[in-house]
Amino acid sequence: MHNLLVTAPLTPPPLDGGLDLPYLVYGTLREGGSNAHLVTRHGGRWTGSLILDGFAMVDAPAGYPYVLPRDGAAVRAEVVMPPADARAQVSLRRDLDLLEGFTLGGAANNYERVPLTFVDPRDGADRWGWLYVAGAGALIDGLPAIESGDWFARP
Repeated sequence: MHNLLVTAPLTPPPLDGGLDLPYLVYGTLREGGSNAHLVTRHGGRWTGSLILDGFAMVDAPAGYPYVLPRDGAAVRAEVVMPPADARAQVSLRRDLDLLEGFTLGGAANNYERVPLTFVDPRDGADRWGWLYVAGAGALIDGLPAIESGDWFARP
């Protein structure tokens, strides 16, 4: 028997679609985090953890992290699978976008929701997922780096 490796399509999902795609969470939405209830409220579930190479984490004074692209850095994240129910997927997306200060087409978003390919820790397949990164409205200049890249391991 051969293992079939699924690869993500070359074209990223549109920002107004992809409700069934996983979210890659790295801060308060991780299992045990202060906003984890938003995941479980809608039937989402954590399915594994991974390291996102090419991203750095900084600590905001309000008690949450930002990630931003940075060569040579890495961030620990968890994969959140959305529920199978389409209405619950819409509700989950709405609550996550609201928490992250993301508005589709917004010029000064606190976070941007971006499509990202990742290797799924469950089966090693390449998949598309959503990652919230620091947006134009985030005031990140001078924020301290979390060198470990792990929100739960910060000092």
